[in-house]
Amino acid sequence: MSLLQDTGISSMAENWQQVVHAAGGGEGPDWLQHVRSRAAASFIQYGLPGNKDEAWKYTSLRRLEDLNPKLEAIEPVHGSETPELYPEVDALFGDIRQGFRLKGGRLKRLAGTPISGLSMLSLQEAVSSGDAGYSADVRSLLENLQVDSRGLAFEALNTALLNEGLVIHVASGVDAGTCSITWAEDQPSPALLGNFRVIVLLETGARLSLCEKFEGEQARELHGQALNIVVQAELGKGSELKHIRVQNGGRENILFTSTQVKQAADSYYRYTGFDVGGGLVRHSMSCSLVGQAARAELSGAFVLDGQRHVDNHICVDHVAPGCSSDQFFRGVLGGKSRGVFNGKAIIQAGADGSKVRQSNANLLLSDTAEIDTKPELEIYADEVEASHGATVGQMDEQAVFYLRSRGIGETQARKMLTMAFCRTVTERLAEPELAEQLGLLLDRSMPAFELNPGAGD
Repeated sequence: MSLLQDTGISSMAENWQQVVHAAGGGEGPDWLQHVRSRAAASFIQYGLPGNKDEAWKYTSLRRLEDLNPKLEAIEPVHGSETPELYPEVDALFGDIRQGFRLKGGRLKRLAGTPISGLSMLSLQEAVSSGDAGYSADVRSLLENLQVDSRGLAFEALNTALLNEGLVIHVASGVDAGTCSITWAEDQPSPALLGNFRVIVLLETGARLSLCEKFEGEQARELHGQALNIVVQAELGKGSELKHIRVQNGGRENILFTSTQVKQAADSYYRYTGFDVGGGLVRHSMSCSLVGQAARAELSGAFVLDGQRHVDNHICVDHVAPGCSSDQFFRGVLGGKSRGVFNGKAIIQAGADGSKVRQSNANLLLSDTAEIDTKPELEIYADEVEASHGATVGQMDEQAVFYLRSRGIGETQARKMLTMAFCRTVTERLAEPELAEQLGLLLDRSMPAFELNPGAGD
């Protein structure tokens, strides 16, 4: 069956396949060129996913076709620039020691305070590093990223055009504080699909907070841009990575992210995502708990209105015994928006003593909003603790009546209840100031309420 029959976007896919084919192996050592070539062959063979691919069943790429972004093989930048520190980073994320900004498809380093034991290199610098162990770790991650299926088309595309990237390395026992990455595009037309790779390497006992912010600028609301980001992280024994992603893009913007985390014994990964913008957004997250007693906590809130579409696709693989994982997501949807949550946990044979919790609750504020939720458990071990649940509903009218009986107008009552519903995600953060800032962001993003006929304040 042709791509046209399956997804309706054969023209764009064929154009992209031609760009990928023409890009060749690119710069770098032979092994890196082989990595690109293998991914290019996969993308050329499979193309883009469609509604017959189970992982993409509820997320259509029609909006991507409408935007029809141009695909370019970005050449690596040799050398660096140091513009002024982006002030909003401090306002949202607090004490920033290192900050980076992606603008116009290029990585630009922002001012920051150097820390002993923390290194940040471009991908090209990292793969050619004189440190054999450092280069080997980067090579292992790049070579082992799965790209050999149609459902992994965007990972394949990102790898086939792999040039621009950032490698963050934290030495043993070092607390590197917070690193921020702000994604922005400065060209309103024509629409481009930017591909970028972030690699995080934490040695034994290392600690890092990685904060990503996707900008939404009113000037680009009518044009739209597209980003395809792959984040790969390897956590050493007893290390800790706190990862926050705030997406507040324009209504025409498209974002695909793929986050792959490999965890050694006693390591801890905490992801917290907030989606309050964008037109079409899909986050694919995968955690592999390969070391005993590794922990992964993934939380998120998506607040949607209009015709926005956000998809969270998660898989946590318990390989070693004594590991734990927690998935906690909340969605608020108004207008004709659509949300997708697919949270999966696998407990492999031998991973005894694992603990898994999954929770996805959703609040629909209009009759035309839609949510597709699917928590999944696969258990092949004994003596495990596992629970999952998903709910979809509308506002608790008794709670609304209670607040109105206390003199609060209906609109304000519904807003208060919805805000409390979303703040269950921010309350899970250990940093109170950050939690409050993100809570205010969610509050400001609340969709309009559909009141009962005749109701008012």
